[in-house]
Amino acid sequence: SFALRFRRGHERFTGMRLCIGTAKGIVILDPSRGGVPLMVLADPSAIWCMAQDATDPTLIYAGSTEHVRGKGTLARSADGGRTWTDITPPLAREEEVWSIAASPAVKDRVFIGTSHARLFRSDDRGRIFKESDGFLKIPGRDRWTFSPAPHIPRVRSIAFDPHEPSTMYVGVEEGGVFRSRNDGASFEPLNDGLYWDVHTVAVDSRDSRRLYATTGNGFYLSGNAGKSWGQVTRGLNRSYTVPILVSAPDSENVFTAAAMGPPPTWRVGPVGADAMLFRSGDRGESFTPISTEQSFGRGMVMRLKADPENGGFFAVCNDGAVVRATADGSSLATIAEKLPPAYDLATIP
Repeated sequence: SFALRFRRGHERFTGMRLCIGTAKGIVILDPSRGGVPLMVLADPSAIWCMAQDATDPTLIYAGSTEHVRGKGTLARSADGGRTWTDITPPLAREEEVWSIAASPAVKDRVFIGTSHARLFRSDDRGRIFKESDGFLKIPGRDRWTFSPAPHIPRVRSIAFDPHEPSTMYVGVEEGGVFRSRNDGASFEPLNDGLYWDVHTVAVDSRDSRRLYATTGNGFYLSGNAGKSWGQVTRGLNRSYTVPILVSAPDSENVFTAAAMGPPPTWRVGPVGADAMLFRSGDRGESFTPISTEQSFGRGMVMRLKADPENGGFFAVCNDGAVVRATADGSSLATIAEKLPPAYDLATIP
């Protein structure tokens, strides 16, 4: 079992390391040294999502979906995860933070998405946040919901167009995908043919008109900038999709992971989430499994992040496993296991 060890952040780290957000706090690993943590921090706690600054990779934001007494739901680290400061906006003190994204083009700008489907922006590294009035004015938002009671929708995903950073996409569970072409001032819906239970939305690294979305009913692709969507079924034999990783422009690869059913079934099913990892070599038109049912035990892959050292990627799982993959996903190596449930990560050079 995993025992929390509280260590202060004065250790000197060399080489790439992983800053992993878990249900019990931060775990920092050296991926070349196996699963022994370099550091474990219980504050911030219960982390669900993370984001790194586009120009300073040691500047990290972490959000929580749990309210722990005396603690906020948003924190910032300026030293690669060693120490953290609570920066929860007063306007969102009662909200859960379900997504974070740092602007790839505007210095110090960061967005957070919360429960009740609210969107906030800061232009000073999270010192002051303002709510997006344009997101509150989207027609039909009163019909957004979430299946289990109390039926509160949440902003699960925020993504920027890498070719036009003032354009951003917001995915709502359950509400759909919405686009802003003016840094979040106003939004338009992009939901023709899309299942509204959206988990992640991503933009193709080569073509801004090509969008991807994972949902509770499978993987969806748009080739016309979100005007319409189609469900991708070729090669995907599981329906509950969560993460997306779009490879660099010189690659055709897109990766996702899918479970056989929704989260309530992961705890009670005989094989847990029954999850598999999938690769598309044709930019989302079809997929091929690149893991077996045993690769992730009972866990589900919650996030995929590029590995800058070998051109592959890392996967973190809700059973506490951390997996490292080669560029095409053909080789998977478990570099840590039995951590607390892991939901996101950042790679620190």
